[in-house]
Amino acid sequence: MTKKLFLAVGTTLLFTGIFAVLGCSDSDPYRYGYGYRPGYSSGPYYGSGYYGGGSWRDRDIDNDSYAIQRGQAAIQHDKHELHEDLEHGNYGAAAHEQAEIQQRRANLRDRKADLDSDLNGY
Repeated sequence: MTKKLFLAVGTTLLFTGIFAVLGCSDSDPYRYGYGYRPGYSSGPYYGSGYYGGGSWRDRDIDNDSYAIQRGQAAIQHDKHELHEDLEHGNYGAAAHEQAEIQQRRANLRDRKADLDSDLNGY
C-alpha cells in the first residue's frame, strides 16, 4: 500500500516538474537563451515584438532596443551609486562610478547609432 502511494506521489511530482520546466522554456528557435525580459514593453521600443518579424534585421533592431533600455537603466543605477559614494566621502569609488558612467554612455551612443542605421535601412 505505501509503496503504491510513494509511486503515485513520485510520478505526480515528476510530471509536475516536467510541466514546470516546459512552461519556463522559450520555444522560439530564434530567441533561445534570451528568456522573457522584465520591462520588455516599457519605454521606447522600436522592434517588431517578441515573436514578430522573423528577419535578422528585425532581431537586430529588437536586440539594439533592448540593450539601449538596459544601458539607460544601468546608467541610472550607477548615478545612484555615485551619489551614495559622494555622500559617504568615498571619492575613489565615486571616480570609478564616473568612469563606468562615461563608458556606458559611449556604449549607449554606439548602440543608438546602430539602431538608427538599422531603422533607416543603412
